[in-house]
Amino acid sequence: MPETPNYYSIKVNIRDDANMVYTMISALVDPVEIKTLKYESVASGSPLSLLPIHCTFQDFYNRIQRVIYKGEQLKNITKSLGELTKTKFGSESFLEELLHYLDHNLNDRIEFVFQEMHNRTAGNSNPKLEIHYELIDSKDINRTTVDEEEIAKKEAPPPTPVPESSGFLIPPDKQIVQFRFQLSPVNGIPLADLKAGDNVYVRLVPGDSTTDAIISNLELKEESGQIKQVPAKIVNISNHKTFSEVVIKLNEQIYGKIIEEENSVKIKMTDAKMGKADILTSVASPSAKTSKSNLSKVKPDEESAHLLPYIIMLVALVVGMMAIFVIL
Repeated sequence: MPETPNYYSIKVNIRDDANMVYTMISALVDPVEIKTLKYESVASGSPLSLLPIHCTFQDFYNRIQRVIYKGEQLKNITKSLGELTKTKFGSESFLEELLHYLDHNLNDRIEFVFQEMHNRTAGNSNPKLEIHYELIDSKDINRTTVDEEEIAKKEAPPPTPVPESSGFLIPPDKQIVQFRFQLSPVNGIPLADLKAGDNVYVRLVPGDSTTDAIISNLELKEESGQIKQVPAKIVNISNHKTFSEVVIKLNEQIYGKIIEEENSVKIKMTDAKMGKADILTSVASPSAKTSKSNLSKVKPDEESAHLLPYIIMLVALVVGMMAIFVIL
């Protein structure tokens, strides 16, 4: 069988600022054999990981692999996305549908296909999609114009050692959760301008047992899979030249700590018009449900114990009356 002269190169960038998920998907599809030659995908928490979609296919593919290799991906979302990508691009029926859209330049349908993949792995939202597809010759498959090694050197942090601690210690009896700041590019306050005592919005990041349990107990996960934002108070912030170390608390029992590498990002504050969010009571203690549940179980037993003497007296009275009736 003669070699296929052209292949569809597909490159997709998905910017989900609401959930702070930034996704890259690449695929090389043979339109004659109706099969995928290679594909790769990744989701990260930084828009800086995205490469412009008008680069070469191999440049785009290499960037995805470098994000994974450096451990900069959102592991749970990337794993789900990888499984879905494997299923989709291994399905002949899916490829036939996608190739029909590509051949006829049905861009709305193409966007729908990839947005659906995003929604199934990162939660329903309204992300911005950038898609570039074209037919390329076999000799152009491995062509590169971006030196990833040189980029890695430029992106490497300065040799200045990062301090081990800002001096603030979270009490050992508190629960520590993983979180990301809720960003607000228009109305937010730059991270470098925040101070201890400020009230901000955060989203918990599932993945560890403590955070997962608190998300479940506080019912923060919506049916769409998206995690609700919650108010938090900054209790300590240590600004450095290129990053900030921040400690927040959701209430007296739940704390979080993060090293934010972008001091210029704008953080969403609580609505000043509605008054400051009551951090200490706006988020219930994860043990509250358990305590309430235990109380509901114990209460009937306690009530039974209180009623027991009266029941015994009533039984004795009935027995006595029956005895008198027999004698008479």
